[in-house]
Amino acid sequence: MKYELLKETAPILRVPCMEFDFTNPPCDPIELANDLNETMVANDGLGLSANQVGLDYRVFVIRANDNKPTALFNPKIVATSEKLISLKEGCLSFPLLYLNIKRPEWVRVRYTDQYGETKTDRFMGITCRVILHEYDHMEGKVFTQAASKFESDRALRKRTILRRRAKNQEI
Repeated sequence: MKYELLKETAPILRVPCMEFDFTNPPCDPIELANDLNETMVANDGLGLSANQVGLDYRVFVIRANDNKPTALFNPKIVATSEKLISLKEGCLSFPLLYLNIKRPEWVRVRYTDQYGETKTDRFMGITCRVILHEYDHMEGKVFTQAASKFESDRALRKRTILRRRAKNQEI
């Protein structure tokens, strides 16, 4: 089952998500992970949080370094590097919007997988960035909040131009 992505104005994107209860699951965690992964892949994303499709659960999926899908239920950030790296980020909930965001070089995260196994892993590079981006989603934070006002305004103007060009090409 593939979900529909919510628009960037959806209120659920700005509210922290609830813990996923493995003792009394609201749905099958394996099916949820598979459906979120299918939606992420269909939209050419690197990560997808449940609230981006209207589900109030602390879970997201990512494509790990080996391109293998990974589901992280109820993740907790255990540690991050002090060194920050600035890179351009996009978001499936904010089409055609790209912002320079500073994030730690690595992250250590404790989470439960879709089978109920608790794991602690360290991630670097783009996988670290995707995890922190999706973690922010679960906290009710969107990536525009991590950029300066100047950067956000500039990116919004650029997106308006990109949308106009795309619309003109359709005519």
